[in-house]
Amino acid sequence: MPHPLAEGRNIRKSYGLQVVLDDLSFLVTEKQKIALIGRNGAGKSTLLKILMSQEEADGGHVQFYPTARVGVVEQHEVLPDSISTLEYLEQKSGKQEWTIRKQASEFGLQSSHLEQIPNQLSGGYQMRVKLVAMLLLEPNLLLLDEPVNYLDLQTLLFLERFLQRFNGAFLLAAHDRTFLQNTCTHTFEIERGTLTSYKGSIEEYLTFKQEQLDLELRNNKRLSREMAHHQEFVDRFRSKASLASRAQSKIKHIAKLCGKISKINSDLATTKIRIPSPHVIAGTAVRTQHLSIGYGDFTVAQDINLEIHRGEKVVIAGENGRGKSTLLKTLAGHIEPLSGSVKWWHKVDIGYYDQKTEATIIGNETVVQYLTRMAPGDASGEHILMMAGNFLFRGDDLDKAANILSGGERARLCLAGVLLHEHNVLLLDEPTNHLDVETTEALAVALKEYKGTVIIISHSRTFVNTLVDKIFEVRAGNVRRYMGTYEEYVDDLSSVMEDSLTEKQDESSLSNLSIQDRTEIHTRIREHQRSQERTTKQMETLDREKSEILGYFFENPMDYSPSKSQRLSELNDQLEILEKTWLSNQEQIDTLRCEL
Repeated sequence: MPHPLAEGRNIRKSYGLQVVLDDLSFLVTEKQKIALIGRNGAGKSTLLKILMSQEEADGGHVQFYPTARVGVVEQHEVLPDSISTLEYLEQKSGKQEWTIRKQASEFGLQSSHLEQIPNQLSGGYQMRVKLVAMLLLEPNLLLLDEPVNYLDLQTLLFLERFLQRFNGAFLLAAHDRTFLQNTCTHTFEIERGTLTSYKGSIEEYLTFKQEQLDLELRNNKRLSREMAHHQEFVDRFRSKASLASRAQSKIKHIAKLCGKISKINSDLATTKIRIPSPHVIAGTAVRTQHLSIGYGDFTVAQDINLEIHRGEKVVIAGENGRGKSTLLKTLAGHIEPLSGSVKWWHKVDIGYYDQKTEATIIGNETVVQYLTRMAPGDASGEHILMMAGNFLFRGDDLDKAANILSGGERARLCLAGVLLHEHNVLLLDEPTNHLDVETTEALAVALKEYKGTVIIISHSRTFVNTLVDKIFEVRAGNVRRYMGTYEEYVDDLSSVMEDSLTEKQDESSLSNLSIQDRTEIHTRIREHQRSQERTTKQMETLDREKSEILGYFFENPMDYSPSKSQRLSELNDQLEILEKTWLSNQEQIDTLRCEL
């Protein structure tokens, strides 16, 4: 039987009149991989902060057993700027250099990174350093509060890969359903101050929860029908002396049935976001020509030539620190181009959101006051309340002061403020950070239904897969179109990471190329292989159609069909073009492999 690592008994926590945790109890045992879910403001971060001793509970008790070695990522820790990353990790862990290098390589941190000053690494690599620093202390229980926030996709995949192989236990709160599904085997949900524990993945739990709700609804319906039947007898015969005793018996039975009806949380509204959609006609939304972006004398990326059509849903992908946000700010007009041009269509109306949007919130301002201030001058009160309701601010929530809102509630409020305006273009930088799973997925559906143009930066795979139909990647000082789906992009990135890690373990495979150059070559090889796969599928489809036509002519040699003959000629031409494309990709693959 697994040994216990941590236990919570009857934990209570309130903020003013708002009860967040209400007599909450749980047990975490060895090797449990737990997804902690719940709506924004439900108390996920509060519970984790109590476990980390960053907040004190109003009541109850938290116990860590002697075998527990707790690991916490200090997300807001400022890394040093006077020593190397290797020296920092040596001081933090007290481990030998070879142990540090071995652990660091698991997160793609190579000698070049370890020699740099940690404070000067990109955001994604700084988070990798913090994860390595925690893991070098050999914890067997990790407490992770939204660790995927601000991570680039590469670091997220490294973290996911590690958690899948981690031999200890962890309690993980995150907004990306795909990440939770791929890493967790147990589920804790906080709802209305109480905690439900389930032995199964988040998908299994949500299916079970819906089945239980459906069962309770059917049972309530049956009990209501039975109560109505008995009530009809009581109403009809209560006044008759001969049946009065039976009527009283029926009244008692109705009371008993009433006690059996489940109290379903009907006040927990389902997130349904509606974004006002402008009338959009076909055409180009934005075009850049030989665009260079950056700050002052520092160029982040150059010679950017891209075109996005009206109504398209686009993601800007790439590692942190490569220029994704710089590109989005340049497109939004917040940063001037270093050179080249950005041309929007003449009727563009841009709505922009990033993490700094939260600075628009005034501490003592209520939810409805903030939305009223952020709304356009001609917005009706009904429109403001509708948008507040879209993001689950209803009833008493409208009078909540901004300074008591959770991180997710503040993010929801700022998004609602942006979407109050009927923009025909939305530029959103990490809009899902701090949002709960349900709100994240509802936002993706709403943006998909929105008729305007959407350009996002996000690493939430469920969110991006639901929404986008075009991918641009910022890499190696340039921006280029990825010709495939986002799932294929993630698969390619995972393959390149695995290849890179394999190479690092086999020193004989290394050439004079840098890690970055080899990774770039592997990425380009995988892209050409993907293109070949798509070309092969197209050729197979055309070959089947060609065989059907040839079969028809074979069985009907005397039947002349001009339409079939013309189609056969078209198929031959298309197959010839596809064969040349396949061969061209193979030549590129062979050339790139020679460079390794």
